[in-house]
Amino acid sequence: MIQLSDENIYEIIHSTTLGDIEFVSFDIETTGLSPFTAKVVELSGVKFRLRDGQFTEFSTLVDPECSIPPQVTAIHGITNKMVAGKPKIAEVIPKFFDWVGPYNVVMAAHNASFDVSFIKFAITRHQLSVPKHHVIDTLTLARRLLHEMPNYKLSTLVELLGLTYGDHHRALADSHHVRTLLQHISKATEELETWGQMTSHNCVMRFGEDEPSEIDDDTENAHIEHVNIIKQAIETGHTLAFTYKGMRASKKKVSPITLLRNRGTFYLTGNCHRAQAERTFRLDKMYDVSIITVVV
Repeated sequence: MIQLSDENIYEIIHSTTLGDIEFVSFDIETTGLSPFTAKVVELSGVKFRLRDGQFTEFSTLVDPECSIPPQVTAIHGITNKMVAGKPKIAEVIPKFFDWVGPYNVVMAAHNASFDVSFIKFAITRHQLSVPKHHVIDTLTLARRLLHEMPNYKLSTLVELLGLTYGDHHRALADSHHVRTLLQHISKATEELETWGQMTSHNCVMRFGEDEPSEIDDDTENAHIEHVNIIKQAIETGHTLAFTYKGMRASKKKVSPITLLRNRGTFYLTGNCHRAQAERTFRLDKMYDVSIITVVV
């Protein structure tokens, strides 16, 4: 049985051996590189323990509710026809985390900040419950413990270490690659026997960190005011008006959907009236933010 601390049932005790932890390696495929403009088209995971070769799988294509660019399809092979009629991300995420299980299950991904940022954005966008699982970044872990590699791409590591398991750039296959990579690293070094040793390599993050609801003390007053205005508009369903200083200054009217903070920067996602499409705006480029109220 895995040990949990009395203070916080979500904290795994440092002395817990990695063999006693249940892991879920996971991966996503998307329509692009930015979680603010691109969407998830596939989400997969593999549940396992390091001490044996048994595993269970979760995998589904996702309807991104937008077109997949041809150049992206050329990378992962997922077409618009393949995702047509598949479940949407708001339905997939709760099912996925129900399958993942309790918060003492540790998740793992290669370049985990990429996968986590897409899932966190979708969670905020659709007002879903935020999971609090720890997430191991096998990219950081490999850089610290596997030496003299030409690069640390997942495909390179899998090939050089002889860990091939299916094609690359599909979510389920890469979830297995993360699984076999984590198993290889744990067996190849004596520096990785306990959870405490794992966290000492600064390769662990958490889904629930860096939430948009809190504002740093040193945030400017105008910035705080704009955040509060946006939150009010989201809650009441009103339209926002503001000046956006991108390549050039322009007036915007936007029906706000969500406000997300990523790496200290706030982003507003909403339906732009002029473009008649969903757009994302950086809060530090928004000025004269106000709520449009219609008097009948």
